Amino acid sequence: MKFNLPKNIKYVLDTLIKNGHKAYIVGGCVRDLLCGKTPHDYDVATSALPHETQSLFKKTIATGLKHGTVTVMLDGHPIEVTTFRTEDTYDDNRHPENVSFVTDVRKDLSRRDFTVNAMCYNESDGLIDLFGGIDDIKNKTLRAVGDAETRFKEDALRILRLFRFSATLEFYIEKNTFDAAIKHSNLLKNISAERIFTELQKTAMGNNAPIIVPLLQTNALQGYCLEANDLSALKTLPLKQNLRVFTLLYLTSNNLSLTVENLKCSNAFKEYCFIMSSLATHDFTDNKISIKKALNFADYDIVCDALIYYREILNRDVSTAFELLDEIITQKEPYKISHLDISGNDITTSGLSGKQIGEKLNNLLQEVIKNPALNKREKLLKIISN
Repeated sequence: MKFNLPKNIKYVLDTLIKNGHKAYIVGGCVRDLLCGKTPHDYDVATSALPHETQSLFKKTIATGLKHGTVTVMLDGHPIEVTTFRTEDTYDDNRHPENVSFVTDVRKDLSRRDFTVNAMCYNESDGLIDLFGGIDDIKNKTLRAVGDAETRFKEDALRILRLFRFSATLEFYIEKNTFDAAIKHSNLLKNISAERIFTELQKTAMGNNAPIIVPLLQTNALQGYCLEANDLSALKTLPLKQNLRVFTLLYLTSNNLSLTVENLKCSNAFKEYCFIMSSLATHDFTDNKISIKKALNFADYDIVCDALIYYREILNRDVSTAFELLDEIITQKEPYKISHLDISGNDITTSGLSGKQIGEKLNNLLQEVIKNPALNKREKLLKIISN
């Protein structure tokens, strides 16, 4: 078996090997290549110690020397190079108390989470698979390396990673691995909110995203107000991250505002969720008035997401609404105060001021939304004067 590796990856491997070190691509990139996918990035594992790696390349970043990781920069692209290591006891179900550098790649592979992620490769040695990762890929199975309970107690984030990989790879979870993950799901309380949200984001993008329901049934994420619910319709959504993540949270949260707060989501995503949850109960009747009111409240892209939510999750026919939305945009029909052919300065001449001007402009907008032909300066001034 031979992989066609990118030139910069080959250069890193060749440089390390020519200087007397062992070096392999490792982990998810090997899995992706075996699955016929192009890896997003490549990780390199080596027997070279961090300072030895740094000495071999012109530009490096000390990403995590304590854990053996050096980032090699080649043509502006970062490549993580990590020394083979073993890990001692984990004091917080996440971080090892001690990391020991080793020269045997087999010891490094044995500490990894799942068999499909515990393989390495270089051109001279070929593929090294100590735990049946190739067979598990062929059988579309996720299985822990060694004892599953030990793996999850070492690092509880692996529990979420298990369900994320099942969602995105569409792999079955082997029974012992599944049972161990469910048994120790309470350990997720030791994982940071940011890490949990990142895994939920990735899970939502998978075609098998509903696989996370059994984990939610354990109440392991109840601190984020998340509980089990039917997520089967999530599969039908397009691969739009905000829409998919919102839908996962909206369908499983009993308090969405608290959920996004506790998960420490970005302000932009919090705002998206607020708008989408409002539009989720908006009356998208098949007339332009209801659609323009939605556009007055939310950007075009979010209104589109709301209509997709209606169609895929609520099983409503919104084909006419999409057609009307397209007409409003292409014909540049007004739906915001800024679209009016009049300004606040025009209204001050009528003797109104302050809050009254805003109210008058909003009233004009409501009339124009109903009848776009009224959006002419002369007509609007006439309405004001009456």
